[in-house]
Amino acid sequence: MDNKIISIFPTAVMLVDMSNHSCKTRALEIIKNTELTDHDLLDNGLSSFSSSPILDHPDLIELKTDISNNIKQYASVGGYSPLKVGNSWFNRMNDGGSVVPHRHEGSVLSGAYYINAPEGSSNLYFSSPLKPYRMNDIFSTDSPFNEYQHCIPCYEDLLVIFPSWLEHYTDKNNNDARTVISFNTTR
Repeated sequence: MDNKIISIFPTAVMLVDMSNHSCKTRALEIIKNTELTDHDLLDNGLSSFSSSPILDHPDLIELKTDISNNIKQYASVGGYSPLKVGNSWFNRMNDGGSVVPHRHEGSVLSGAYYINAPEGSSNLYFSSPLKPYRMNDIFSTDSPFNEYQHCIPCYEDLLVIFPSWLEHYTDKNNNDARTVISFNTTR
């Protein structure tokens, strides 16, 4: 008899290289001139969450289109019904800042585009929703089958798309310029 190990209940996270996007310079100008406020999920950072959706800015139509095409690709692989970008905002994190654990209620897929992420930018962590159900598991080695958190190193021009139910957070940021455009989706 042949043994076979299969992976069940996988969670897809899509990583996209957005290097040299034609809207990047204009997006950074818009970000620079947008009024920011505190946000409960940000420790030592500011957000445009309560402003108009940044991806609805007329100068960022191409950026929104490219993000939408990546959402479409993710949705196709994951078997999701058609989705579109809903709300969008950006966060600027200061030195020593972080994002507290959270998920995006009322959204299907969410994403983060690291438009400015110089050296020392905090990483993105995802938490396994299975941890509370594995209270008796004791592991002698690490493997993809037993990790309770997964780290995505963040760098400039990275777009990350993930299921909105997947809890995520950051570690401590070590610069004053980490800027992320985030979005949610709707059906």
